[in-house]
Amino acid sequence: MKKICYIIPYFGKLPKGFEMWLLSCKKNETVNWIIYTDDKTEFNYPQNVKVKYYSYEEMKNKIQSFYNFKIEINRPWKLCDFRPAYGEIFKDDLKDYDFWGYCDIDLIFGDIRKFITDEILEKYDKIGFQGHSTLYKNTEEVNKRYKTIINEKVNYKNVFQDSEPYFFDEVGICEIYDNLNIPYYKGVNFAHLNCFTNSFFLSHLPDTENYKNKRQVFIWKNGKMLRYYLYDNKILKEEFMYLHLFCRPISFKEKKYDESKTYVIYPDVVKEIDESKVTYNFIKNKGKCSAIKFYIKIAYAYRKKLTLKKIISKFKSKIALQRARGIK
Repeated sequence: MKKICYIIPYFGKLPKGFEMWLLSCKKNETVNWIIYTDDKTEFNYPQNVKVKYYSYEEMKNKIQSFYNFKIEINRPWKLCDFRPAYGEIFKDDLKDYDFWGYCDIDLIFGDIRKFITDEILEKYDKIGFQGHSTLYKNTEEVNKRYKTIINEKVNYKNVFQDSEPYFFDEVGICEIYDNLNIPYYKGVNFAHLNCFTNSFFLSHLPDTENYKNKRQVFIWKNGKMLRYYLYDNKILKEEFMYLHLFCRPISFKEKKYDESKTYVIYPDVVKEIDESKVTYNFIKNKGKCSAIKFYIKIAYAYRKKLTLKKIISKFKSKIALQRARGIK
């Protein structure tokens, strides 16, 4: 079995859903994570999740030591643009692994190995096309590939020296692989939620599957992430590698999270549930929450961040990202 390790630098207070995220990691006991953070809150870290304490300045200095030009990391989020370089930057911590990667922590993992098989790992140098979960073969050649210069495309020097976001961990690195004609795994094995809808809507799936988006909830049970959706007066199910909450204003109702419990996720809540209560009417009623309450939650969650300038900037960035991904 190929050894896998995800690398996550995170600075500032870890999010409210972090304990649920840790539980979902724990159930993937053959996969490892290393978190570099300045949040020293005591969490029940499982054996396969290591934490290393760094200050934000220490991390910036560590990254700077790899480059002979001045890098710009003016806020922690900018670290996302450096993700394709983690194979070099964290080389010492990754020496025992066959694959390394990066992922977000606003997600809940299901059964990773069911979707990322050794057959896929043998076939591809790069698995995934989204920043919320991507893996790379841990070789010197692959780890240096982000430095490839493609004519008329931004390159790592442009990106690393600019304080603005470039989505280099998604768009830029994929453009390099595309231009080099190196195939990478593009399977949509994840459930990626739209951030600003008061019912769940999954992106990146074909239009022919939009009927599944009318009413749905998700169930996390025994390390599995299951989508329950309504169709033709029936409850249908399908499994995903993970659910990406994508910064939604969701309330995590439990104080502690236990692997023996079952949890339901619907548009604004994560809570423990008896699976027998997930009926047709439950999904119909909980699959969509009050629009007024939901958008009040969004306004409150983003109250310190939203300005007209930022809204316009975010909208332009989203359009640019969609075009780069070929989404109309």
